[in-house]
Amino acid sequence: MSETRIYGRRRALPTRATEKPAATGTDTAITRRDVLAGRVVKTGAGPAHAAGWDDVDKVASAAGGGDLYLKVNENRMVIKILGDGPFDVCASHWIDEIEDGSKSVRCWGTPDCPLCAIGDKAKRFSAFFDVVSLEDPEYPALKVWDVGIKIARQLKEIATDEKRGPLNRGDLYFTIRKEQKKKSVEYTLERVKERDLDEEYNVSPLSEEALQQFQAECHEYGDKVKEPLDEEGMEEIVRMLMDD
Repeated sequence: MSETRIYGRRRALPTRATEKPAATGTDTAITRRDVLAGRVVKTGAGPAHAAGWDDVDKVASAAGGGDLYLKVNENRMVIKILGDGPFDVCASHWIDEIEDGSKSVRCWGTPDCPLCAIGDKAKRFSAFFDVVSLEDPEYPALKVWDVGIKIARQLKEIATDEKRGPLNRGDLYFTIRKEQKKKSVEYTLERVKERDLDEEYNVSPLSEEALQQFQAECHEYGDKVKEPLDEEGMEEIVRMLMDD
């Protein structure tokens, strides 16, 4: 279902290219084994519209809201990552002229992306993980964690390290917190062993039964929490941006 957006002021953008660059290479199916092995996988969809660890290094944000997304704050929060990697990775265009509705527009990630074709670069990166938030240890909650490129690369290093990974190892939890700097927000991620949860954070580990219940509700690999706009929706934005 398309999002409702109200458009405001216009801006000057380069003239739309008359010819679109041709896709190169052949389409290759991405398997879960490829993702875990960290192999480079080429797809016709391009780097902005594919899930997996290799794309974390290639795609340089989906707009979060509501109870679906994990809200990281200044207090250190304990989380349990449920998957062995991101179930979705994408880049998004940020359209400031949208006055009502999400300003974040998912890039198609192909040479056919209408916004890319007029010179509007996709600048926001998102990798999506299913996690259990233990912010309130009495009421653990399943959330989608939308992470930027810096945290995504830290997670990849852990996931592909034989001694520290995988991310969803039974005895492995994480803490995450944010800190507001003068002109930016910085996130701090730390690994926590299950045996240290109670003593250091006053948090009890998830029971095997609870963990299985959360895992049953996880997204499938390749699911999207933020669907791309259809051709009509994209063209509406392009017309607004290109209009005098």
